[in-house]
Amino acid sequence: MGMIGVASGVLSLLRSGRTVQQWRHVPEVSASSVSAPVLAVVPARNEEATLPRLLPGLVGQPGVRVVVVDDASADATAAVARSLGAEVVESSGPPDGWAGKTHAMHLGVQAAQDEEWLLFVDADVTCTPDLVGRLVATAVELGADLVSSAGRGTGPAWWFLLPAFNTLVFEGSPPDGRGPTALAVGHCVLVRRVSFDAAGGWEELAGTHADDVGLGTLIRDSGGVVRFVDASMLLTTSGIDTLADCWRSLRKSIQPASREMFGPWGRPLLLVAGLLHLAYGLVPVLRWRSPWSWLAWFAQAVSHREYVRRVGQPEISAVLAPLSWATIGVFLVDCALRPGAQWKDRRVG
Repeated sequence: MGMIGVASGVLSLLRSGRTVQQWRHVPEVSASSVSAPVLAVVPARNEEATLPRLLPGLVGQPGVRVVVVDDASADATAAVARSLGAEVVESSGPPDGWAGKTHAMHLGVQAAQDEEWLLFVDADVTCTPDLVGRLVATAVELGADLVSSAGRGTGPAWWFLLPAFNTLVFEGSPPDGRGPTALAVGHCVLVRRVSFDAAGGWEELAGTHADDVGLGTLIRDSGGVVRFVDASMLLTTSGIDTLADCWRSLRKSIQPASREMFGPWGRPLLLVAGLLHLAYGLVPVLRWRSPWSWLAWFAQAVSHREYVRRVGQPEISAVLAPLSWATIGVFLVDCALRPGAQWKDRRVG
């Protein structure tokens, strides 16, 4: 057990140090604003309740056309979108070989005219009236072809589950775009249209359910510059506030992504990763008398604090970091043992 404690302390220190360093190199969204022709595409399936929070802040931003793609909704999504000033493209659902959200965004892009930029925004996001102009300014200043940002929210998922998950995301998709995959977050993705078209657009990613990271990686691998930026002060999202909603949302991303990346090895790898992360979180708690466990606890809390500080959540939650990691371990085991994630009444995993 002594060696386990040492390994826990050293590994936690290295991982947390890397995560904090990566956050230090995530640029904040520009304080300037640039008006440019932008097509904002909002994929929407049964979103009549969320669109009244998004569209008033998005419709009417300088240079922005807003197209809501009604993805075979069973509610008044299309009528609500029109009443709030958005154009509407109606879809009967994805054809064979297409994921639902990816197909909806593909249809939205078909409505493009002479726009220079494409913006993909989730329907459950709320944005400030200067979001688009500041994102364009950020892309210009960074020389980026794609910039993306996560939003922020309220509730236990943001201060308990997501801080540890953030480290996993950064390890697989570093925010500078130089990892195995390039980080983009579906809450808000802005991409130069010429780069998007040159890379093949959504047709190149038709069947993927990891559309955000997929697009970032596609743009990067086509020679573009991809950057994750911190615009969370301009964005809020309501879709993952509760632990249950966050669990379901992460499952519908992780399960398909592991299958797409690793094929039949996806589920065994998720199981192994889950057990290892369960131990990663529990060792500092179970061995709390060891100084190495205190080091592990402290290191895990440091990266936890960095995340919650960025998204406006209580920093005191950092003391729960090992329990956050143990819960992520349980989550990964759940993804491995219980396949078949559902989202918006569709199977995605």
